[in-house]
Amino acid sequence: MTPLFYIRFLKPPPRECLIGQHFTIVWTIESDLGDQTYWETVPVTLSLQGNSQLGLRELNADPKGSSKKKAATLAKPYMQQKVGLSPDIPIVFDPLRGGGIVTKLVIEQLPGKPVPLGTSVPIQLSMTLSPAARTNITSHPVWHHAYQFQSNIWLIPTWSSPIDTVAGKQRHTQVKESGDQAERILRVDKLKTIHIREDAVQSIARHVWDCGLGLCQFLSEYMLGAYNEILELGKDTCLCSAEVVHAEHIYLTDLPDALEIMQQNVDLLASADKLSVSELSWGNLKEPQYKNVDLVLLTDVLYNQSSHDLLLDTLDWLLDNDNCKALLAYKERNPDEREFFTKYAKFIG
Repeated sequence: MTPLFYIRFLKPPPRECLIGQHFTIVWTIESDLGDQTYWETVPVTLSLQGNSQLGLRELNADPKGSSKKKAATLAKPYMQQKVGLSPDIPIVFDPLRGGGIVTKLVIEQLPGKPVPLGTSVPIQLSMTLSPAARTNITSHPVWHHAYQFQSNIWLIPTWSSPIDTVAGKQRHTQVKESGDQAERILRVDKLKTIHIREDAVQSIARHVWDCGLGLCQFLSEYMLGAYNEILELGKDTCLCSAEVVHAEHIYLTDLPDALEIMQQNVDLLASADKLSVSELSWGNLKEPQYKNVDLVLLTDVLYNQSSHDLLLDTLDWLLDNDNCKALLAYKERNPDEREFFTKYAKFIG
């Protein structure tokens, strides 16, 4: 699988601000686990979406400007000319700046018809690979606005959570509070996208993982059948199956600390009425509500070797149903994870 790297907010934009207030975002480009920062300079486009009357202006978060000039020089083959107030502004990821890239911004009204005083305008900010740096002009068919960079990685974009922007009298003040979440967007067909919330802080259960994206792509390309009930074990925030796979009902299960954000994402879906979120304790204790499940989806569930036996016990009673099958999305992160497959071979042998 081609490596995936994620544009990620370390400090997201605020949930609300006045037009004219400035705020700071901190962002990086890293692997899903956050254990590897991308090692080359990357040109990125920061865009304001949702209202044609508003634009972005980058303020100087680096008083000396030295690191910004250096990064711009390194990215020169790709970079557009610097712009002032615009819906789309070019910024640069410099891997030599540890701790994330600090970008200071202000949302202002573009020339033309102003936003009426007191009006609330919902917007989002997106961060994508700049057009000049894209290996192909076509984005990934499922990972919305993801493009290949230098032919060997996919760069996954990010969106802020919705920002409630208000035209008010108070201006040119610092927004004190930042948001704590961001979004990824997946395209499930030519006309439909789904928004997936994730936390800005690193956690095991509350953000998008490579296997979740890989499973979404697989389901969209190959899972054309219909199912009675689907059970998802260890589901991260990717809920693509809800819109891709035809099923009467889908059970989403995970650890307790993941349930709240899973419910957030369910509430964003048009198909929320056929979804339920709950904790499922792995083991040999059968849960009768899952007796009619005919497809089990598993993503990134092998990282904890001590839980392999409990997972096998769970699969054992789920697959007692002759019509049930399981699909596992797996990325090896530790050689110890291979022990699961050895145990499974003995389990069914």
